[in-house]
Amino acid sequence: MSFSYQWEHNPARKYFEILLAVFWGYPLVMHKSYQYKTFGREERAYLRTEIEKLPLCPLRELLLSILKVVQPPTGSFKIKSFKLQEDGDKLVHTHEIMADPHVFFRVAGLAWLNVNSVEIFTNLKHHSIQMIYKEKHIARFLYQYWNVRTQLGFSAKSRTALIYHMRASDNLLRTFKLLVKGAWSDLTPLELAKIYDIPLHHGQIRALNSQTIQNGRLALFADSKEIKTTDSEHISTKFLESTLKMQSGLNDHDDREENGSDPGDLLSFGGIGEADE
Repeated sequence: MSFSYQWEHNPARKYFEILLAVFWGYPLVMHKSYQYKTFGREERAYLRTEIEKLPLCPLRELLLSILKVVQPPTGSFKIKSFKLQEDGDKLVHTHEIMADPHVFFRVAGLAWLNVNSVEIFTNLKHHSIQMIYKEKHIARFLYQYWNVRTQLGFSAKSRTALIYHMRASDNLLRTFKLLVKGAWSDLTPLELAKIYDIPLHHGQIRALNSQTIQNGRLALFADSKEIKTTDSEHISTKFLESTLKMQSGLNDHDDREENGSDPGDLLSFGGIGEADE
């Protein structure tokens, strides 16, 4: 297990902050700034008690492991909603999402690929026999428990820290195997789009295919330097040059950062890679 873990790297940091605001006795007002207080043994014990009330599920085990090593927060925080469920709801939908492995790992994987809650809701509808969730339930779950989208502040550094934390525990890697082999893997964007059934428009498919071809051409160029004739000429390089002339119109795929709902954000995934087993 990792020795320390920064507060902002916790995907459930907002859930932790809601609990702490209640524990510290703050009047709960949306969008108000609150100062962090002392984060010591009592606060950790309270958070543990509340986390243990969650359903037995992979996310519960991850949050308990993070609580052991997370560093005290500093400064202030804001919360846009303190509700852990809708008024009058008999079913805590966020708990149902985390308790169902099929639902949780699909939602978690899509969110890691920067797909927004509306598109995740649509995706989930196509993979559920009996859909019990509304878009607002998925949005609340992502905000409180799985806040990993880069557009919402979960930076590349936070993603790396979470993956490093996971790698330090064989149990967590086994538990999160579906994410390790999916959104956190070294699969290509097109392969990930297929796994998660993410619709791509023609321009995106063309761009991703072009990037794949470009990568192959670069690899061919590198390999060709090692293949020589008796006259020390790079025969593969000559072949590559002719290939480049025939396919001069190919362009590299641009990294997209503007809109989280753009499936082009498939390029911003994790990379646990070979360390899963």
